[in-house]
Amino acid sequence: GGHRRLDAPRRDDRRRPNNVDDDKQDYYGPAFKSRDKHTNSKYPENDHEDNNKKEPPPDVPNFGLSGALSKDAKAGNTYKGVVLKFQEPPEARAPNTQWRLYVFKGGNDQIVDTLHISKQSAYLIGRNAEICDVPLAHGSASSQHAVLQYRALPHPDTGKLNCRPYIMDLESTNGTFLNGIRIDPARYYQLKKGDVLKFGASTREYVLLTANTTSV
Repeated sequence: GGHRRLDAPRRDDRRRPNNVDDDKQDYYGPAFKSRDKHTNSKYPENDHEDNNKKEPPPDVPNFGLSGALSKDAKAGNTYKGVVLKFQEPPEARAPNTQWRLYVFKGGNDQIVDTLHISKQSAYLIGRNAEICDVPLAHGSASSQHAVLQYRALPHPDTGKLNCRPYIMDLESTNGTFLNGIRIDPARYYQLKKGDVLKFGASTREYVLLTANTTSV
């Protein structure tokens, strides 16, 4: 028996909640390439969340449905000559919490990758490795499959801005799955610690946790 400490959570217990102090987490740097904001940056620079800001942004919907998916170059961002299938919402912020995606493959308990996903306000997920922050190698994945978007929205009780991660499927061919359920495309779904994402028919599981989760 006894309580074991791990570098990362065991796969079979990963959905259990973790009580951690987000303000005391350390950042160890991105696991994949970062962009110089001065040279053809994909995303406009977004400020970190401002916890003291009380005024909510005007007319912010709970789910960013309209205008979330870009159909042409006029409406959307273009990066490296490719039109991105989404636009960041006005409430986009880079998070203070140090989120990570732990990657498991094919039902195995072994972690095959750890992705650091806190330096930007959005992370594009897909098969096009030239433009995607989280490349998917599986043939069932779409070139722009989904986006992990951080959004700072006012708390319903206090009005204080809370920056939280959301996932949106970008009308992928074979779907994005949140805890085993296929999500609707072009809609934001809020993510929580312990959530498991899968993309297309790939057996890889992406488990969302925070940097200092060392025991479960």
